[in-house]
Amino acid sequence: MTEKREPQPQPQRRSWPRRMLNRMEVNRAVFYALLSRGWQFVSGPVTMLLIIAFFSSELQGYYYTFGALIALQTFVEMGMQVVTLYLASHEWSKLKIDEQGALSGDADALSRIRSLATLVLKWYSVAGLLFVGGIGMAGYYFFSSQPVGNVDWQLPWLCVAGLTALSLIVTPCLTLLDGCDQVAVTNRYRAFQSITGTLVAWLVISSGGGIWTCVAICAVRLFWELWLIVIRYRRFFTSLLPPRSGALVSWSEEVWPLQWKLAVQAMATYFTSAFVIPLMFEYQGPEVAGRLGLTWSALMTLQLAAYSWLLARAPLFGSLVSQNNIPELNRVFRRLSQVSTMVLLAGGTLFCLIVWGLQLVQGMELPAGWDRLEPVWYLIQKLQQRILPLYPTVLLTLAIVPIHISQCVMAYIRPFKQEPFLFLNTLTQLITGLLVWYLGKTYGPVGAGWGFLVAGYLLTIPGFLLILRRFVSQRT
Repeated sequence: MTEKREPQPQPQRRSWPRRMLNRMEVNRAVFYALLSRGWQFVSGPVTMLLIIAFFSSELQGYYYTFGALIALQTFVEMGMQVVTLYLASHEWSKLKIDEQGALSGDADALSRIRSLATLVLKWYSVAGLLFVGGIGMAGYYFFSSQPVGNVDWQLPWLCVAGLTALSLIVTPCLTLLDGCDQVAVTNRYRAFQSITGTLVAWLVISSGGGIWTCVAICAVRLFWELWLIVIRYRRFFTSLLPPRSGALVSWSEEVWPLQWKLAVQAMATYFTSAFVIPLMFEYQGPEVAGRLGLTWSALMTLQLAAYSWLLARAPLFGSLVSQNNIPELNRVFRRLSQVSTMVLLAGGTLFCLIVWGLQLVQGMELPAGWDRLEPVWYLIQKLQQRILPLYPTVLLTLAIVPIHISQCVMAYIRPFKQEPFLFLNTLTQLITGLLVWYLGKTYGPVGAGWGFLVAGYLLTIPGFLLILRRFVSQRT
């Protein structure tokens, strides 16, 4: 007599939105990263309109120049964040977070990650002090050297410098969480940070807070970082406090050989990111710096949103390398790089079309019978005056493509604890900086855009793709 076989449960069919997200390699970590960047991109026009409505052209220039000078923290951070991420991800393959929220697992791996935490906390504590004493004072001198204007920037700048220094000190805690594959949670909190920061910024701007908006944004950022560390993951970080015993991370053998290369490149990278805004502030005035800052900020948000696909998978890349699962690494990287590049190109095209549309309505009168839309129409007209024209916008949009390609290549190779980019990356960044400086101070944003393009398409793209090809061929 044959036995009756119980019917096997049919696999649940996933909804088409879920299938689409899976096909685009969107997991929870990528989803929250995209939510954060997407919110910035969607809320950006609202922020732009509020800035236009409540800020003068001069104040707009100070607002974006504050952000560009804050980016100088890379000169004191010196690439330690990337090193921490990949070292932690290598140890994570032997560790886990238990039911109580504490870190547990292999004794040697636990000892090494504890020593890594101690090392980077010391590093960032010194970096925070250097930021206040060095960059904070340098920024104060930079603004003091400008002609006297109508913006009271002194106290807000000192507050921004202090809050940024505190955020810099807690940076390694978040990086350790990312390296321990908690990217989905940290990205969720970054999304909360982005949304609440924007809402607070809108409130301060509309209340006439002016440049104090920068202070409010920094304060919201620090609040969420401390909440994540002190409340959400308090047991995780408490488990890193016991005395170290066993294997240790060697700064001289494991950290410094990679870090100094990253530090040189990180400092050089400033010249292809935020440098152009204070450059315009110095040579073209606050108004031009404000227009370029608004445009460049939108484009960099787009680029970071596209790069989120790879950044969110950094712990996975490190784990696959430690397991020597190179075929899976290649498959995931190829898919993610394709998706992220398509998103970048589509978003850049849409942004240029929006700027083109704004340029078309310049000087047009509101159609008869549409009087209720007059305030909105006024803001649209004013937005066209506060953002760059189409020609330099197209140049800058094309300029973010080489930046994205270079970041994709580095995201693939760095988990191997190798850094073959030192010479090429430093050379291209410095050449870019020189071209942007020379052409930008003379020809304004158009000259800066051409400086980015010449270096990016003649040096960055060919050079990084050649390094990737050689690296892959050596491992096959």
